[in-house]
Amino acid sequence: MRVTRCYDSFGHAPHSIDRKTMVSLRSALMKKVLGVLARIAWLAICVTVLVGAHKGYQGTSDWQMEEGLAFQIMVLSFPSSFLVAVGLALAGAILGLFGLALPTSSKLEMTATWFLFVLAGYAQWFVLLPRFLLRRKRSAESQ
Repeated sequence: MRVTRCYDSFGHAPHSIDRKTMVSLRSALMKKVLGVLARIAWLAICVTVLVGAHKGYQGTSDWQMEEGLAFQIMVLSFPSSFLVAVGLALAGAILGLFGLALPTSSKLEMTATWFLFVLAGYAQWFVLLPRFLLRRKRSAESQ
């Protein structure tokens, strides 16, 4: 068995780590790095979509740009995006009962709506899904 000498982060005395432990540590580090890169890439795509919509926005009530942004961000945060869309529709209906309405079309409104979809998508892809997969893996290991 090959033994590798490693120092802790403070440079203190080395200790022995067997090869299997070293591979396990590298694998865990690689998963962390890939997770961070996936988050950065997903958020960068979301921001790119928003910037493109802002650049293409022609003024008040540019519904084509808004629909394009909505479609793109719904794809990125699918399927949780449907919950956000239903929530916005219900909010509009409830406001309508009181003679109120959702904000009129503007860059600020587009950004706020984009933020709700991004928040739902981020929670889905990078919080809930990893927890679900971890629980599934643990339950499979315990059986």
